Amino acid sequence: MKKKLFVIGNGFDLAHNLPTRFDPDFKNIATKCESESFWELYQSHENEIWSDFENLLGCPDFNTLEEIFDGYEPDYLSDHESDRDCIINKAKSIGNLEAALYEFANNAEEFLYNNIQRNAFIEQILDSNGYYITFNYTHTLEYIYHIPAEQVLHVHGEVGENNLELGYPKGNFTPEKYYYEIKGRGSGSYVENEPEDYFNAIEDYHVRTAYTMLFNTCKSFYKESRIDLLKDFLDKNQCEIEEIIVYGHSCAIDFDYFSYLNTRYPDAYWKFYVKDAEQKSNAMYLIEKYSIKNLDCKSILQILKKHHHPADRLTSQGSGA
Repeated sequence: MKKKLFVIGNGFDLAHNLPTRFDPDFKNIATKCESESFWELYQSHENEIWSDFENLLGCPDFNTLEEIFDGYEPDYLSDHESDRDCIINKAKSIGNLEAALYEFANNAEEFLYNNIQRNAFIEQILDSNGYYITFNYTHTLEYIYHIPAEQVLHVHGEVGENNLELGYPKGNFTPEKYYYEIKGRGSGSYVENEPEDYFNAIEDYHVRTAYTMLFNTCKSFYKESRIDLLKDFLDKNQCEIEEIIVYGHSCAIDFDYFSYLNTRYPDAYWKFYVKDAEQKSNAMYLIEKYSIKNLDCKSILQILKKHHHPADRLTSQGSGA
């Protein structure tokens, strides 16, 4: 019976130099898929990492995003229908997240098959008899470390299957308030409203349609919580887990999965491998939030420096969090 369960995030692929960063690897592809800088307008935080981007997808700022419509105002004096529909056509052209995602994942997978070597430090951590929950689309575990496919769950999909998922956790759509000028009160008088309410009240059909399409596009950038897949995977393999090892995950998203594992295996011994102070802070927040008890955090950064690996091991055991 296999006793170890590994939770693998993007840091795992980055440790093998795969092109799987949000910036520039995904961002360049996403920007290329747009006629203009839609994703530049969307990404407003300095820390351009996957968890930041995915969480930001759930809280768009339409005060900024509406800039994509500049220069596309409907021309009602024109005899050409296309001049009236230009703002709607613009709305149809943005938000090509799925196309960018599949190109990004395929590029990373292709890179994987070209001279990628094992990471000596990671090789010491892995267990060929363990089970793996990976949030990555690539087959690094299977191809480089020969982990049997039946022991790996790609919870957000995998290259070669039409099932890739990316986005904010479903149910967490909280757009910024929309600010607009009050007519007749002079310059500088603004009021805030829920974006959807304001867009639905726009009188101009073409403008209303375009803004509603923009709103619905942004709202569609969610991913389902696939606890059902995780449960089926663990049940099918009759996993009696005594140790849970987290490597390369930001611990800033996908909370439902951590909560489920902690509930299902309350006596499991947890280990976290984190790369920096921010990720360590995220892990500590997660530990406290879900009352993961079988640990007390103790940094041993010097061991990883010895192995020339840019991570900070957060490993713990005991009664407190």
